[in-house]
Amino acid sequence: MENKKLRVVVIGTGNIASKAIRAMDGRCDMELVGVWAHKETAGHLIGTDSGLLDWDKPNGILITGDEEEIFALKPDCAIIAINIRDVIMATVINGEWYKKFLSRGINVISPSVPDLIWPKAAQNKQVVEEVEKAAIEGNATIHINGQEPGYAENQAFLLATCSNTIKRLTISEMYNYSTVPVREEMAFCYGFDELPEYQCMLENPMAQLTVWGLTVQHIANHFGFEIEKMTTSFEKRTVDYDVPVAWGTIEAGKTVAVRLRTCGYVNGREAVVLEHVNRMAQDVAMDWPYTTRVGQISINIEGDPNLQVDMNVGTADRPLELSYEGSVMTAMRLVNAVVPVCNAKPGIATIHDLPMGTPSNVFRSDAVAINHK
Repeated sequence: MENKKLRVVVIGTGNIASKAIRAMDGRCDMELVGVWAHKETAGHLIGTDSGLLDWDKPNGILITGDEEEIFALKPDCAIIAINIRDVIMATVINGEWYKKFLSRGINVISPSVPDLIWPKAAQNKQVVEEVEKAAIEGNATIHINGQEPGYAENQAFLLATCSNTIKRLTISEMYNYSTVPVREEMAFCYGFDELPEYQCMLENPMAQLTVWGLTVQHIANHFGFEIEKMTTSFEKRTVDYDVPVAWGTIEAGKTVAVRLRTCGYVNGREAVVLEHVNRMAQDVAMDWPYTTRVGQISINIEGDPNLQVDMNVGTADRPLELSYEGSVMTAMRLVNAVVPVCNAKPGIATIHDLPMGTPSNVFRSDAVAINHK
């Protein structure tokens, strides 16, 4: 007898949500049954076919702005991918969404709240406690993951299986963000296209610790250690010429490159480091960690032995695809977790509680290339 497909709803219509919606088309283990959009920020999409968000193939699922319509569908799982730029507020706003679904017995998967990636070291323990209570009472499971934080920890843990001793483990993201079409996101989060005195969100140490501090703690705890102290840094660079980007031009004298480091100390020294070097042009800040690729996540272990694994995102001949393919990576960490999460015991499930999620009918011949929007 054919297995019943899991019923999935998506909350959100942005970069991650639209890719998740498209990726569920043709799956043999799940089906999309509903999509919700915020009336104020995406009201123009309500009533349209959700299949048209990311490509030109209608899927018959019309976008709604009514929460009750989504709950009435009685889904098995909700993928919640609401784009909230303020990472501290994202914990609170997403937490309310999580509790609504979990209390109704609906499993939840989301990329948005680092506190729930590794609850042991959570900063907002109240939200964690409330979400876990809703999950247990509703007999449902919640799993938070993504590209980084999320996937990068998995890669670091795998590489560490080849280690005897580790002096320092560093996760580095080196992305050229010049292909991102939305200026507001890049300016607010990183300070790109702003004067150097502008204080962006991630320049706030608390924001950095909210996004990446949990990953640092998670890695140390996985190896049996506690972080003694955390430090953060934020550097920025300008150039004396205009830099063309997807939304227009960054004028000379404005920020075009940033370097962030979130460091955890063990035994009095740096032991776990999360580093981001993000540029708006490839030839800027060449003295910082550098890659010729437009997108790369690297795991570097200094120790016995010395190890490094580089994962390149996108292809050199199609650099404009970087922001799109990064969004697909994040979305697939969610979609591919649906089956394991729906089969997990109630509560908050970390990567240590779930088997590896994989795509169903992955070698299907009808979707080897996507003409996305």
